[in-house]
Amino acid sequence: MSVVNEALRAAVEERAAHRCEYCRLPTRGQVATFPVDHPIPQSGGGPTELGNLALACPSCNAHKWSHTTGTDPTTGKTVWLFNPRTDRWEDHFRWSEVDLTLLEGKTPCGRATIDRLQMNGANLQDIRRLLAALGLFPGGGPEERTEPNRA
Repeated sequence: MSVVNEALRAAVEERAAHRCEYCRLPTRGQVATFPVDHPIPQSGGGPTELGNLALACPSCNAHKWSHTTGTDPTTGKTVWLFNPRTDRWEDHFRWSEVDLTLLEGKTPCGRATIDRLQMNGANLQDIRRLLAALGLFPGGGPEERTEPNRA
């Protein structure tokens, strides 16, 4: 995590709609400040500029660290992790039809990112469940359902 100035941080938060750009956890209702992540890490030459910054919850940020690749648990292949600056979230992820707190990968990239960032950990699912009860989760974009399909 690096320090960014207030104006740059505000721009990152606004663009992210005040939620983690990886797992979509909202900043609202959270005690911890969400770090600003470098999808291409500084250690790999990634610049500290708006085009290489993403808002990440503390959990996603801690597990991503400086990783840019992960293993797809379905194929066992090493693939690039999801990059919020170059990839569309809805192309790689969806909320489970069975359990709205469970994130599913639609692609090798999505599955590897969920695995590497441990995006379905028990604590995160508990937080999502509590936020859903308050009407704060999922939400935030047209690609996300706010209620399960009831067939």
